[in-house]
Amino acid sequence: MKPCLRRPPLPALVGCLGLCLLASGCEGPRSVQVPLGSQQLPGLYWEPPERMAPALLLLPMQGGHKEDWVPLAQRLHREGYGVLALDWRQAGRTDREHLLADVRAGFDFLRAQKKVDAARIGLVGADLGANVALDFAALEPMVSLAVLLSPGLNYRDVFAEPALRDFGARPLLLIATEEDFLSAQAVRRLAGAASGDPVLRLYPGQAHGTDLLAVGAPLGDDVLAFLQGRL
Repeated sequence: MKPCLRRPPLPALVGCLGLCLLASGCEGPRSVQVPLGSQQLPGLYWEPPERMAPALLLLPMQGGHKEDWVPLAQRLHREGYGVLALDWRQAGRTDREHLLADVRAGFDFLRAQKKVDAARIGLVGADLGANVALDFAALEPMVSLAVLLSPGLNYRDVFAEPALRDFGARPLLLIATEEDFLSAQAVRRLAGAASGDPVLRLYPGQAHGTDLLAVGAPLGDDVLAFLQGRL
């Protein structure tokens, strides 16, 4: 599955982030290197303003970058959340084992932060990151909830439906656009198969994954409404 909208090149995203960090009053992140064995994963970390705060780990699309999450991350931070936006490792490894190890590194990083409540950490993923978020949460009961943007039933042999059994009745938000047909089909199917009370949001148009942040969809409002009282 390919993103439906052309995304700006990484240098443009980095440039925009740099301008934001220089702007007066901008709530900028701290660049971090998340330990992963002998390697490190680049991340952007927004420290929460108060102690014992909930936190969210943001996982990018296939071919995406941590900077793609900046608009949502800054809004979450303004609402008091700690946020870590992570890049996948640079070694070109995208098999399930390595993807799950990347998420584990980010999750453990958040749990170790002094201002983060280790019992209140959720995952937000887009595209491939959505499938990996659900897969990791199924294996890690300490994950409080998951938000999936444009998941698929299968991305690079990371299957969504089998993970639902062990994810159980934890809160689950499923988001896609109506004309992103494979993702729309996936979220409907996952919502029907999930335990508990999953929340489904289908927006008009064909935007995919983090491209939803640039097309005026009420993504930020829906994510914040979902988090309230659940994290």
